[in-house]
Amino acid sequence: MHGLMKFTTGKVCAECSQPYTISSDEERLHKKICESFSIGSFPLPTLCRGCRLQRKMAWRNERYLHHRTCDACQKSMLSVYPKGTPFPVYERSCWWGDSWDAASHGRAFDFSRPFFEQYRDLLHVVPRQALNLQKSENCDYCNFAFESRNCYLCQCCYNSESLLYSYWLLECKDCIDCSYCFSSERCIQCTDCNHGYNCFFCVLSHTCTDCTFLYDCRGCTACFGCVGLRRKSYCLFNEQLTKEKYMQRLQEFDPQNPLHLSAIKKRMNSLKAEHPHLFSVQEKTEHCTGDYIFESKDCMDCFQIYRSHDCINVQDAESKDALDCYHPGWSELTYETYSSVSIVNSAFSVQCWTGNDVYYSDNCQSCSYCFGCISLRNKKYCILNKQYSKEEYDALIPRIRKHMEKSGEWGLFFPIALSPFPYNESMAQVEFPLLREEVEKRGWEWAPETGTTTGKETTIWDRIPARIADVPSSITQEILACTLCKKNYKIIPQELARYKDASLLLPQQCPDCRFMERLKTRNPRKLWSRKCAKCGKGIETTYSPDRPEIVYCEECYLKQVY
Repeated sequence: MHGLMKFTTGKVCAECSQPYTISSDEERLHKKICESFSIGSFPLPTLCRGCRLQRKMAWRNERYLHHRTCDACQKSMLSVYPKGTPFPVYERSCWWGDSWDAASHGRAFDFSRPFFEQYRDLLHVVPRQALNLQKSENCDYCNFAFESRNCYLCQCCYNSESLLYSYWLLECKDCIDCSYCFSSERCIQCTDCNHGYNCFFCVLSHTCTDCTFLYDCRGCTACFGCVGLRRKSYCLFNEQLTKEKYMQRLQEFDPQNPLHLSAIKKRMNSLKAEHPHLFSVQEKTEHCTGDYIFESKDCMDCFQIYRSHDCINVQDAESKDALDCYHPGWSELTYETYSSVSIVNSAFSVQCWTGNDVYYSDNCQSCSYCFGCISLRNKKYCILNKQYSKEEYDALIPRIRKHMEKSGEWGLFFPIALSPFPYNESMAQVEFPLLREEVEKRGWEWAPETGTTTGKETTIWDRIPARIADVPSSITQEILACTLCKKNYKIIPQELARYKDASLLLPQQCPDCRFMERLKTRNPRKLWSRKCAKCGKGIETTYSPDRPEIVYCEECYLKQVY
């Protein structure tokens, strides 16, 4: 795949009735992937990109945790699944234990019924894991945490330690309220910052130390309120000062004072309005379109991907030869999958890790040649969790394919109505927000309660000292109300200690609202065509043409900032 994608004739989405196109590059990649499948090819998608992604995101709950008991050992635990689910939920050691076998729930394929209907029946009886944790210690309130320790209410954290309320961090330590940060330490409320140390309220800034309120800076030390700087020290709102003058002037801006904080943000916004924005965040890439792409080649319309090759319509990934995939990791030749990890040849599957040729399956580990299976481990040649010989499996799959083609299910990802999560607790609600009435009208589940409460606060913010040094330790015993959504939350001791050490104002918003505010620092995962504001060159960017930012192509941007 090289250059811009060429588009075929338009199509109309079978779900939302909106027009969409399929490029010739998509057709080529689709053909290449399907030719590798042991069960034959799938048709080109009949849904638009948005509806395809929405279906996959509806199968991922990252942030909503519920208190319940393990259905195997009756131990109290936290789970992404609330009480009352139709399927059993096991805590990690029980799910991975030898006391049960998912194959015991196997059943023969019924050619008189639609496949999705049979799959729903299987889904309602097979045990599921409470949380997705691996090789982590003291991370019981986290989900999708791997090889980490002492983290609290974090999601998608890897090889990290002592994190609070953070999302998608890699090799980080002692950070609070950070998102998409790598190899950083002692940072608070930072987004898209790498190799940072002791930085606060920074965005898109790398290799910076002792900085506060930065945007798009590199290699800076002791800077405050700056935008677009490279290898600078002692700068205040982009003004170069001596160390002595910097320390003196810094006293004029106190992040603990709400009035000062408002003035700081206003000056920052003025600087950002004058600063050119790079059309796409990419590093060490070749022939790629999308945003937040690193060390990748020939990836089109992709977002938040690393070390990937030949991918189209892929998000949050490190993969090769992937089409329409969400969260694939170290996988190859995958089509319409969510969280296919270390797997080759897979389509329409959910969280199937390690193996090959797994289709229409969910949470299968180290499996090969499986179809319509749930929670299997180390299995081969299974259909709806029932064991077959290779010859029986090979004979049955073509019959199932014809049956699903006739029912219109072949080549469609699992319907949202089958998802084990309520729509408003899934990632689909973040990317495709809907009102409760609309969700229920479509026949999807909505959770009226999401594990939070209101009206239970034991104090109000007006009674809490403004300066962090004056805040008593007893605040960790209080219940607070978010100033935005009014939901109740608490300040934990580790959080209070870190804010006191950093001399920062305690957050008056709940963790969920802080998470959503950090997301707002990023553009939507959608591309528009516009022209570079400097040279007029055509660019594909996440900045829509009606936005006020000055957007440059890579060449013009680099000339400006260096």
